[in-house]
Amino acid sequence: MNPPLFHIGQQVICTNDDFTLLLVQNPNIQTPKRGPIYTVRGIYDTHRGYGITLAEIDNSHVAPGFPEANFHESRFAPLPPLEEIELELAEVMETSVPA
Repeated sequence: MNPPLFHIGQQVICTNDDFTLLLVQNPNIQTPKRGPIYTVRGIYDTHRGYGITLAEIDNSHVAPGFPEANFHESRFAPLPPLEEIELELAEVMETSVPA
């Protein structure tokens, strides 16, 4: 099996926030949304690959006696380093501002 895509403490963004099936199983689970930045709190080796828990979402109380709900890593992307974002923003500004 490949190693996990992320590490504990890494910042990520959610790219797929359709958790319909999970919420049918338990509507009390809090799920990530597209837009906010999340921090990986835990990584779990599951039968379908790696799942992650997030520092900003605590589902440990939702199903006592069962592992905390985690979210498949494929639903997330790493947050680019700030320097990379600044470079891209500078490039966009250069091309969109008339000389």
